[in-house]
Amino acid sequence: MDTVKLATLSRDEILRGIILVGSFFLVFVSFGSSNLVFGLSSLFVAVFFLSILFWKGPMATDFTYILGRYSDNFAFYLDKGENYLCKSFNAKKKSEKVLVGVAYNFSLVMFFVVPIDLIFQELTKGENSLLLYQQFITWIIYVIESVFGIEVFIQGDYSTKLVYADMIDLEIVSECTGLHETVFLSMLILCFRGVKPLVRLKWAAYAVIFIFIENLIRIISSYPIVHTWEVSTWEKYHYFWWHTGQYALIMSIFVLWIMIVAGKPSNKSPKKSFVR
Repeated sequence: MDTVKLATLSRDEILRGIILVGSFFLVFVSFGSSNLVFGLSSLFVAVFFLSILFWKGPMATDFTYILGRYSDNFAFYLDKGENYLCKSFNAKKKSEKVLVGVAYNFSLVMFFVVPIDLIFQELTKGENSLLLYQQFITWIIYVIESVFGIEVFIQGDYSTKLVYADMIDLEIVSECTGLHETVFLSMLILCFRGVKPLVRLKWAAYAVIFIFIENLIRIISSYPIVHTWEVSTWEKYHYFWWHTGQYALIMSIFVLWIMIVAGKPSNKSPKKSFVR
């Protein structure tokens, strides 16, 4: 294991981190805005900040550099926590250290990923708390179903209701967007220790795309299900997938990701021991 001297984050690096987090917050604000102009303005400001951070401007830097700096500094403090636990439980053998490490990583998920997911769900519990994104999903479904010759229209006070000529109407509320599941799966991948930061970021992006497509398929499948069977069958399917199936799928994907991607030697982070 290589010993690496790690410098603390500089003032500019901390400022870049604040701008990055602030940009993501503005994206969230834009998704939840009930005013189209305000929502698009927030999204534009977020893109502007990201451009001066990673493209052109006095603070422009390479994304991989800032990602590596923050990852190394987080790893330093997380490793200190794991070493403290090993000393506290007198874990000296390799098997004992592995056991402590597994418990430590599980605790990180429980005390970091789960609270973030719960906070996100609380912030978006309103039916139209992600209005701009809801309208986008509604429009995508409308276009796809229209291509297949389904007679569907977009109506409602917020343009989030799909009205069919031969089926019950569907209202795309915030819980229908799949963003809760997207946040949960991507955070599980991003917070998994021992894998290169860029690999985690790449697969978190894949997770976002996968959940987006899976969610569209889930909503669009309501039309053939209702016409093949009946509304009650679709309601049972919808309830099961919403409360159980979706998270069962997410955890299955995460376990497969650990086995196939995280377990691949070329994807693992180099063994380093950070010192100040």
